[in-house]
Amino acid sequence: MLSLAAFAGLRSLGALSRVSPSDRVGASVARAALDAACWLMPRTSLPHQTVQVAGPRGQTVGEWVGERPRPGQPLILYIHGSGYVGCSVATHRGLVSELARRLRRPAFSLEYRLAPRHRFPQAHDDVLNGYLWLLDQGYAPADIVVIGDSAGGHLALGLCMQLREREVAQPRAVIGFSPLVDSTWRTARTREPSVRDSFMTADSALKLTGLYTGYDQFDDYRLDVLGGVGPDLPPMLLQAGGNEILAADAEAFAAAQRAAGGWCELETWPGMFHVFQMASALVPEARDALRGVERFVAEVETPHRRSA
Repeated sequence: MLSLAAFAGLRSLGALSRVSPSDRVGASVARAALDAACWLMPRTSLPHQTVQVAGPRGQTVGEWVGERPRPGQPLILYIHGSGYVGCSVATHRGLVSELARRLRRPAFSLEYRLAPRHRFPQAHDDVLNGYLWLLDQGYAPADIVVIGDSAGGHLALGLCMQLREREVAQPRAVIGFSPLVDSTWRTARTREPSVRDSFMTADSALKLTGLYTGYDQFDDYRLDVLGGVGPDLPPMLLQAGGNEILAADAEAFAAAQRAAGGWCELETWPGMFHVFQMASALVPEARDALRGVERFVAEVETPHRRSA
């Protein structure tokens, strides 16, 4: 059972996001609430090693969770969420460690620049640079599974669009936990009448993500990921909670990607909240969802799938 403290922290996000103004002060309030909710979750973290390297495309910042792999070994590239304004590799270290243990591979957890100080496309640039840095280190695209939650899921999908634009090979697979798909929040708004989302409303969420995206460039291919579906994208698994408005985004992307001839699995977990996978130490459904991630990655990496 989820502890009372954790529940209070989770539900505080919705209340705080509803009153936070769309400015630097509001972003600071939201960041503090998001960080606190993540830190409230019980965690057992693997050893980690900080990475901060300069390159021709800018800095790559993050950490290896688990022992750094040799080229040719599989790895996770993890992109944390929290509305483009909050959280970090530290707040998500417990979840990333759990994924590394379950998938039996290390993870590179990427740090990207946050709004409102850093606006679009700087976070997207950081994610692209991180992926290209991994390739520069000798890791193959086919050995990289990209996982992101919330805004990190949006960045993971945006990475696929950037790689297509640059004609760079896609990762082996992409997994999204409660991914943001429609950064206008119109898709999520359609779900509001039928769910009780403890974390956010579409209006409050748009105030936060708008500090990064702005409000007049949603048609950019890096943001309009729903418009970029296609059979050339890697296999995908999207998971969302039944009690969150972003379930509508996951459903919309999965339907569009399948219609375009792509492989996209969708799992919607009744009664679950935004990025419930972070509560795997407390919530049985979260553990079941992570077992679904194990199953999906194993299926993607079977020999007949690699040769397909």
